[in-house]
Amino acid sequence: MRNTHQIDRQNSPEKGEENVEKHPKQDFQVERLAFFSDAVFAIALTLLVIEFKIPRITGETTYNDVLKQLFDLKYLFVATLLSFFLISSYWRSHHILFKYIHNYDNKLVIINMLMLLPIIFVPFTTAFFAESFNGLFVNDHINLNVYFLGFRLFIINHFCAALMSYICYWYAFEKHKELSLSMPAKEKLTFRLNHLFSIFFFFIIFIALTIGSILVLDTAIWVVIIPWIIIRRKLTKKLIDGEKSID
Repeated sequence: MRNTHQIDRQNSPEKGEENVEKHPKQDFQVERLAFFSDAVFAIALTLLVIEFKIPRITGETTYNDVLKQLFDLKYLFVATLLSFFLISSYWRSHHILFKYIHNYDNKLVIINMLMLLPIIFVPFTTAFFAESFNGLFVNDHINLNVYFLGFRLFIINHFCAALMSYICYWYAFEKHKELSLSMPAKEKLTFRLNHLFSIFFFFIIFIALTIGSILVLDTAIWVVIIPWIIIRRKLTKKLIDGEKSID
């Protein structure tokens, strides 16, 4: 019986929501906002492959020549897989948010559009990031300036995407709770931890790239990842244990 009451409280509107007048097309308009965003995510994912060029084949082209042309795409292939994973994670976060968002205002629409802005630039920064690897070695010398420039733009792009996703959550679930249903505590904690880590992670990497040292970059990655894994596990375990004690 207690579990039933808990579920009802989780899915019930926040305090003050009952005073908000519901527009006849409110649900449809929220769905339009979600569908439009889905289309942007889908197009961005599709455009990731636009930089892949098929091998140039002539009558004199050999099997090894084709393999070499395909092998030259290795950096672009890795960067594309990375961006595909990141865009997919941003879409999943957006999907989670709109599972609970049931109303909107002009500011939420603007925030949602600003969240899509860095998404449309991901295909460009991904291609630039991959191309920077090709310019890393020039005349047997390491050209770090070219490499770091492409990497910085890539990191800034994803920093903005993670930041705007968190701002959308904060606006709809913290500042204006009347716009959304109550999100379960575990899901809310996981969402916040993942996004705060991503924001902090991209920021630290950008600082390391600004300093311009491979050693600093490697150190920064491990200094962020190891504490994050420890903190996230402890907080998640603490929350689960708390829910079990309530039951």
